[in-house]
Amino acid sequence: MELLKSALYFITVLSVLVIVHEWGHFIVARLCKMRVEEFALFFGKVLKTVCVRNGTEFNIRSIPLGGFVRIAGMEPGDISNGEPLFRRAGQKSKRETPTLSGLTEEDFRGINFDAVSDGVLHAVEAAVNDSGTLIPEGREELKSLLHSTSITEDEHKYIEAVVNAVPVPPDPGLYNQKPLLHRAAVIFAGPFMSLFFGYALFCIMGFTTGMPDLERMAVGSIIKGKPADRAGMKPNDRIIEIDGKKITGIDELLKPIREGIGKPLQVVVLRGDTERMEFMVVPEAEEESFLIKGQKQHKTIGRLGFTPGMAWARFSPGDAVRRGSVLIYKEVTMTLSGLFSKQVKENVGGIISIGKQIHEDSKQGPKQVLFTAAMLSVSLGIINLFPIPILDGGHLMLLTIEGVRKRKLSSKETYAAQMVGISIIGVLFVLVMYNDIMRVWHAAH
Repeated sequence: MELLKSALYFITVLSVLVIVHEWGHFIVARLCKMRVEEFALFFGKVLKTVCVRNGTEFNIRSIPLGGFVRIAGMEPGDISNGEPLFRRAGQKSKRETPTLSGLTEEDFRGINFDAVSDGVLHAVEAAVNDSGTLIPEGREELKSLLHSTSITEDEHKYIEAVVNAVPVPPDPGLYNQKPLLHRAAVIFAGPFMSLFFGYALFCIMGFTTGMPDLERMAVGSIIKGKPADRAGMKPNDRIIEIDGKKITGIDELLKPIREGIGKPLQVVVLRGDTERMEFMVVPEAEEESFLIKGQKQHKTIGRLGFTPGMAWARFSPGDAVRRGSVLIYKEVTMTLSGLFSKQVKENVGGIISIGKQIHEDSKQGPKQVLFTAAMLSVSLGIINLFPIPILDGGHLMLLTIEGVRKRKLSSKETYAAQMVGISIIGVLFVLVMYNDIMRVWHAAH
């Protein structure tokens, strides 16, 4: 039952974070008068179309991981009519041919492209610009080729279809027809909404369910039968002193416990808001395993049998906003410092780590899961801003290049950038997944 509850929390948290992120893209695209074809929760086959509104299909798909918004004209191959500029002509042909705006597969029917020479293909390619239309010089060149006696019948049909193509007028609702700033706003809106959602959750929790107080340490979960449990300590007890020394952070809390094996410690806590309680506890020796540069290391430390955490408290709305601002600043800086530190391998985690964290949080109740969701939303916003093609930051990087050189990237250039991005993401996914699996393996052994 506990596992089922954790799985439901996991799917719910990821679904909400995806919906918030994609809603950012969606709403700004609609404000910029772009045509949004689909808003999908999850990937894979469509399981249910929830509704169709203003030309947008809202679908639930079969693979419960992630989601997307499909904006017309956003794919690198899209031109004014949604047809790719370079695509395969004929299902059996392995040769790529340029396609003009206004040409469809029907216009190529009956043409054997294996009988079309590279010279003709290159001539057509040179005649087509990035917008999918014929340039005047290219049209004249192709017309002269039509009168050549050296071309085959299939080549003649192909050139004739290209020359006679009627361009489709640009669709003003396409992403690629909008000004650069509009496109940049649509891309940036996703990460912004993730960051804003995390911040809003921090602030709202501050004056409703309560939020962790960064300046007060508390008992998280307690392991049954261990010194803290035997002494009578309980979850959410706020730890204020150990052996007469005030506790204001994690270091002050852990150091005397880890170094005090077999030594009685006087721990003073506040239970609730006012009840002061004192416990005499003796840390037990335990072997801690951790990874350094991929090697498993061991160290004997003292433990009381509880997970440290921050004390939860409710605040006034104004104070909650202030504390929420401090919290998101710390979360952003901690995420960035963790990603760019020498211990990055120990600091990053993937789906397995997220699932494990949510499973642990579910034991402490919904508000702990909600707090983790807020932190995950902030992390999602930050990571998506990384300048890697495929990610939102990669799209913004390509738009910056376009703005600097004052010319749109061609379909080939964009495809090439995306292939690099896919490769980088693929490698990172494998490394993070391997790191997660090794963590589980070392924890189990």
